[in-house]
Amino acid sequence: MCDIGGGGDTRPDTRAGLKTMLRRLLFHQFGLVYRISVWFSRHFSPLGHFLLGLLMVSAAFGANTRAATTYQLAALLAGLFSMGLLWSFIGRKSRLTLSMERLIPLHGTVDEPMRYQITLRNTGKRTERGLSMMDQLAVNFPNWDEFAATTDSTRRNPFDRYVGFHRWQNLMRSKRGASIVERPLPDLPPNQRIRLSMELTPLRRGRLQFAGVCIFRPEPFGLFRTLHLIPLPKVCCVLPKRYPTSQLPSSGGRSYQRGGVALANAVGESEEFLSLREFRSGDVPRNIHWRSSAKLGRLVVKEFQDEYFVRSALVLDTFLTSPRPLDFEAAISVAASMVNLETQRDSLLDLMFVERQAHCFTAGRGLAGTMELLEVLAGVQPAGNGSFVHLAQNVMQRADHLSSVVCVLLAWDQARQHLIEHLLAYKMPVAVLLVQEQAPDWQTKPNLFLRHLHPSQIATDLQWN
Repeated sequence: MCDIGGGGDTRPDTRAGLKTMLRRLLFHQFGLVYRISVWFSRHFSPLGHFLLGLLMVSAAFGANTRAATTYQLAALLAGLFSMGLLWSFIGRKSRLTLSMERLIPLHGTVDEPMRYQITLRNTGKRTERGLSMMDQLAVNFPNWDEFAATTDSTRRNPFDRYVGFHRWQNLMRSKRGASIVERPLPDLPPNQRIRLSMELTPLRRGRLQFAGVCIFRPEPFGLFRTLHLIPLPKVCCVLPKRYPTSQLPSSGGRSYQRGGVALANAVGESEEFLSLREFRSGDVPRNIHWRSSAKLGRLVVKEFQDEYFVRSALVLDTFLTSPRPLDFEAAISVAASMVNLETQRDSLLDLMFVERQAHCFTAGRGLAGTMELLEVLAGVQPAGNGSFVHLAQNVMQRADHLSSVVCVLLAWDQARQHLIEHLLAYKMPVAVLLVQEQAPDWQTKPNLFLRHLHPSQIATDLQWN
């Protein structure tokens, strides 16, 4: 029988489509499962969880009331839960007489404990007893593209790998940014103020957004807890993890900077102000210093000089060549470590990278500081579209004003090698820090410093001396 359409077997494509449809259907149920589990963990006490399981078991074995008497235990527990649920519903209507204030630092660091304080004050007329508290972080559910881009970092059975709920949980934990445990509160007499020392460890860089504080009040039977949510929004910036690093080779000599340092603070080009002198034929009228001219009775103009100083560039590769997000995070940490190293010098540092478009941020000599560049690195994401050529063109446009270049690369392909060769043509020091697991095949050249950094041992590889 001939194939009238001329096409091949479409059954593999159909199976792949059905598999993707089923996985999408399971993915959309993860949010519901998560909400249910959070509701049970917040509204049931540990004793309530235990008795709820006992209720389900006794109800299952006591379904036949003539063969077993466990239905009596199930009826007793059902009555207790009904009364506890009614009391919890009534308690939810009562207003919680607590005022709160959270004091958090402006910055944190990935994988380093961050300490902050929460102040509570009982504004009511009765003593609050048996309360517990849990700080809340804002989080959005991941979409399908984010979930599909994740990979398994541990060995799992085939069912877990296919369903992927543990990957969804890990992604939720990463998007939240940190894990905060519940802690009990001491008795709060009227008009009493207490200050609690809190601690969390950020799991990722970027914005860590606090949403509010959950206060749990137990009902008399100890089965349910009344939940009160107090909005208390705050935002903290989590900086990338930094490591001690060895010194790089010489940053090169001073180079002419057209426009001088004032170029960062003014529109257009300008030179560095030197002194005042008398007006000469041919001077530009806009350089006349009118206040001094009025005092002296003759025209006086401002004199400028050209600026020469050291200007280095830190080039960050944001174009992933392999689906390994850990390599990108390691490159961000290397760039942050280089920022700490380079800004210690009396020079300018240009941070260049491409996200949706090409970016260049400058720090040093009265401009932005180290913390500003680290805040920029805290929010950098991989470039979704485009190629490395876009970043190379942006670097070469500024090569005339640079004294040295440090490149943090994610691969060692032809496009990246061409950029390094073009930079070496300017006879300035160039350092290449390649972040990948496999060893590269490269050759040393004059003025070129090469270093291979393994993402799994960044702290050790940055100590090359």
